[in-house]
Amino acid sequence: MDKRKALFSGRTMAVVVVLAAVVLAALGCWVAQQTYGLGITGMNNSNSWGLYIMAFMFFVGLSAGGLIVASSAHVFGIESFKRVSVPAVITSIVCICCAGAFVLIDLGGIVRILNLFASPNFMSPLLWDICVITTYLVINLVYLYFMTSKKPGAQDKVAIVSRFALPVAILVHSVTAWIFGLQIARAGWYSTIMAPLFVASAMDSGLALLLLALLW
Repeated sequence: MDKRKALFSGRTMAVVVVLAAVVLAALGCWVAQQTYGLGITGMNNSNSWGLYIMAFMFFVGLSAGGLIVASSAHVFGIESFKRVSVPAVITSIVCICCAGAFVLIDLGGIVRILNLFASPNFMSPLLWDICVITTYLVINLVYLYFMTSKKPGAQDKVAIVSRFALPVAILVHSVTAWIFGLQIARAGWYSTIMAPLFVASAMDSGLALLLLALLW
């Protein structure tokens, strides 16, 4: 038992060291950004997205894939998926929070968040994403609540919420694909199959993350 505790303590310390190094690197990057501007993240005319939007799309895909796995278990009655539906929803919540954080960071100044409420532009894809991500997060939290609830009838509510969760999970990544399609002079981005490609990649990446989380 002592050997197991020592091994666990050693692994925990290694994880803490790695995470501390990541935090320090992130702080260094943030200081560099404040010094040289958002342009150093790759946000320019030839590469219109930059590091933060790239990370946003990555985490949206991971999150959508996790919720698709969880909701599909109850919509289509896949018993093997039901056993991993709770960790799938948890990974989905974590990833969508990370995705939303990258969108807010990409604004360049935290005070600019107030503009989303003071003067929202309903023609802006950014506002579309904020609305979809907020709805998506709420559905995830409601879904997790009913899945872990011991109250009578909770499982019946899980089946109901899953019928909303699955289309919203598909929609959240489809909106990201539509934003690509709105960009001018980007070869291939205007393709009508962008949304299905994004959803398929989300299912692959989300399931891969879920498998890694279960192995952990």
